[in-house]
Amino acid sequence: MTVFVSDEFELSFKLEELGVFDSLMDEDSNFFINIKRLRDTKVPEFKDSYDNINAYFRDLGILLKASINPGDKLYKTAVKKFDFSEVKGINLGFSKGTRGAGFGPKLSNQIVKDASEIIKSRSEQPEIFHLTSLFEENVGPDRLSDMIATLIYEDIVRYTKRIYEEVGIIRENYPEYSYESGLLINPYKGCELLLLPIDILHELPIARSWDDIDRVVSENETIRREMSELVGKEWSKLASSQKKHYIKDFIFMKPHLISKVIDDYKATGVEAYDIYLNVDYRIERLINGIIKAKDKLDLSEKSSYESALEIINEFKHWIENQKGYIILEGIHTRNEEKIIQRTLHGTAGYYCKINNLDISPESNTGRGPVDFKISRGEDKTVVEIKLTSNQETVHGFEVQIEEYAKSEGTDNKIFLVIDNGRSSTRINQVKESYEKRLKAGEKPATVIVIDAKPKESASSYKPSIQQKF
Repeated sequence: MTVFVSDEFELSFKLEELGVFDSLMDEDSNFFINIKRLRDTKVPEFKDSYDNINAYFRDLGILLKASINPGDKLYKTAVKKFDFSEVKGINLGFSKGTRGAGFGPKLSNQIVKDASEIIKSRSEQPEIFHLTSLFEENVGPDRLSDMIATLIYEDIVRYTKRIYEEVGIIRENYPEYSYESGLLINPYKGCELLLLPIDILHELPIARSWDDIDRVVSENETIRREMSELVGKEWSKLASSQKKHYIKDFIFMKPHLISKVIDDYKATGVEAYDIYLNVDYRIERLINGIIKAKDKLDLSEKSSYESALEIINEFKHWIENQKGYIILEGIHTRNEEKIIQRTLHGTAGYYCKINNLDISPESNTGRGPVDFKISRGEDKTVVEIKLTSNQETVHGFEVQIEEYAKSEGTDNKIFLVIDNGRSSTRINQVKESYEKRLKAGEKPATVIVIDAKPKESASSYKPSIQQKF
């Protein structure tokens, strides 16, 4: 089970109410500081951050413009200024361990070299450094975010200390933790615990990776037009590194074009991002919420089938009676089943761990993957999940789960139908198939229906009668 700041310090929803990002303490979350959000944020500690970043890069550009060669003092000073290590305490990025991206000497030198060439071509706007990922390979959101975080580190510290005071993260309340210069040391990572406002975060600062450069190009009118004229239809056939080469040589090295690109960039705003649109973060928060609602289930004396039923019924109760149906709100159709599967599996995984049960996600024994399997020794139960919007729902009940059960050598099978309000008639189709097979003397899977449709007010909402068959 992952650890959120709010859980570690029992803050409930205080952080979110203050607009503070509730980060994971034991691993990174896939968000990044977006420099365009820094320009527009109203958070007081960051009101000057954007201008200060530009001032820093403007000074760096002056050094490079005045330098004569890479061996002189001005150039070397510029290289030293372009030194951005990872700010571990913010817990952002793609890293799943304690190490992140950061800039190394080799990459820093290459960026300064390329920036020097661009600046000496009479393109001196500080925003050139915002767009590093467009002309440098191996520069993605991790490194851009590290660069920004390093430059606004003091602003982050001031913000963190203010929030500490507001929510009570102080030595008197939490004496068991270590502190350094007024900042609490994260016991999971061994570094300071820094906080950030949701307002300055985004999923994509500029480009997620070089594979995403086509999206960036398509969103910038000047680059799109120039690349179309230069390489035409051949653009789509170029490797990412070749595209970088074209953009650097035919856009960034031409002052009149880079000025247009930067004008487009500056004119484009970035709306505040809904962090719950990030599927991974959403799922972690959902799992955390379900377990907090009921952190203990005693399954020690129960079979795998009984255990699976109890876990699923807790999940069902959470969705239908504790507003868990919001799990699917605002989510693209193709992600709905994945969210349900991963949320239920994560919840089941916690309960299985504390009850000495084994759980296997997408167990595959030769006939394709089952959503998950719960077992204790040779006692096994397979679980298959389908949304009513899935055209394979009936087939999943009649064929898939039966094949999975045969593969695992068990008669214990549960078919979970999530009614998301689309094609709900499939519930009746599954029910008819279930009853037909019972009459034929077969042993069909137990079917559990979860109503995940958005609910009306409590006075007008009537729960569905058919819950299990």
